[in-house]
Amino acid sequence: MVGESLKTNKIQNKRFFVDYLQGKILDIGGGTTPVIPSAQVFDLKHGDAQHILKYLEAESFDCVHSSHCLEHMDDVSSAISQWWSLVKVGGYLILVVPDEDLYE
Repeated sequence: MVGESLKTNKIQNKRFFVDYLQGKILDIGGGTTPVIPSAQVFDLKHGDAQHILKYLEAESFDCVHSSHCLEHMDDVSSAISQWWSLVKVGGYLILVVPDEDLYE
């Protein structure tokens, strides 16, 4: 969905950006509205996020962020495992998923 990161960003405390979104950031499914302007976006045109290690090197990001993308993966456990492997030691994986009560 377009702009999901921007919606989430509106409710985030400024400290969230200082604490977690620093360094080299990957935004999986970020489209044209990445979580922060400097984030590298990985979207459908870049490849299949389910098999992201085919395209990107492990332990190459300080933070991997994804908003409203995980629920589109065929194998959620495998996707999380691969996405987590992209994070450098001491880094962060931030996942935002829809609330089943708020979405159709």
